[in-house]
Amino acid sequence: MAKSKKIIDLSKDNLSFEERNQTIKLLTFKIDNMTLDISIFEKEKFIKNSTMVFAHLPKKLKAKLNPTVK
Repeated sequence: MAKSKKIIDLSKDNLSFEERNQTIKLLTFKIDNMTLDISIFEKEKFIKNSTMVFAHLPKKLKAKLNPTVK
């Protein structure tokens, strides 16, 4: 049997944070490898889509995604 990939859609939650004059919006959270698909905006203009590691998130966002982390 194929292992199902666990992906949480975050695009409707409007989760974002500021880093280096850029707004980073969270799109999806891939639980299997603990990565996030993100969109990067600068001055309200779309720059690119990318991925980032869950560990690089600010603590407040980590707590929202994983309530067991305090």
